[in-house]
Amino acid sequence: MWNPKVKTVTALDRGLAVLGAVQASGGASLQGLHELTGLPKATLLRILVTLERRNLIWRRIADGHYCPGTQPPARSRQAGVNDRLAQYAAPELDRLQAEILWPSDLAIRRGNAMVLCETNRAESYFMIRRDNIGFQVNMLRSAVGQAYLAFCTDKERESILAALRRSRRGGDAMAHDAERVAALIAGTRQRGYGVRDQGFGGDYDKGRTEVNDRLEALAVPVMSAKGRVYGCVNIVWIQGVRTLEQMVGQCLAPLQRTAASIAHRMSADG
Repeated sequence: MWNPKVKTVTALDRGLAVLGAVQASGGASLQGLHELTGLPKATLLRILVTLERRNLIWRRIADGHYCPGTQPPARSRQAGVNDRLAQYAAPELDRLQAEILWPSDLAIRRGNAMVLCETNRAESYFMIRRDNIGFQVNMLRSAVGQAYLAFCTDKERESILAALRRSRRGGDAMAHDAERVAALIAGTRQRGYGVRDQGFGGDYDKGRTEVNDRLEALAVPVMSAKGRVYGCVNIVWIQGVRTLEQMVGQCLAPLQRTAASIAHRMSADG
């Protein structure tokens, strides 16, 4: 074993230890990293900021956890794409909220549902119900789901709808109404954004009369130059405080710019 008679760089050693802890955990809080490394929190913060500036890690805004900035070898290709999407979306969602104040979510498709993979609701000026990372969102009745269905490829859409028709979940029953689904998709394409179904109150299966989070939403796709939908970003607001027309007028353009910025970063990264 090579054992040169020189001193090691303590700061570098600490930085690599923190980077290793972040990569091994897949994402950890400041307290968690403090427990893993034994380093003082003030030292940890300086190291984490340095690693983040080098794009070796990134801070998830949903829960403040520090996550690996590169794809670990054991991860699947799709998992790596989703991790990069969340990483690139985090600062864009921060900028969007600073501009419009209302919170936003990033959702990806998983099977025949949408899944929350980043959100800035915890940072919102408004008191909004907070859904956790991994929260499953109805495809046909949510704004993000409608945006995804309307702008994904025909082949992918048919695959999703076929799976929804096979589903026995009450929240997927709309898939059997072909005319309604076709009208929903056509309307979403024409508008350029998805909106919540009037009977949807946030619960996957139950209607708004049973479960009502008192929120409204509009969403747009994050699309590659080749027409692939990476995921969808939304804006959520409190029911009755603003109309859909007001939110479209004030917030749609910033939301579309945000989606385009995320897509550009994804495309630039290959």
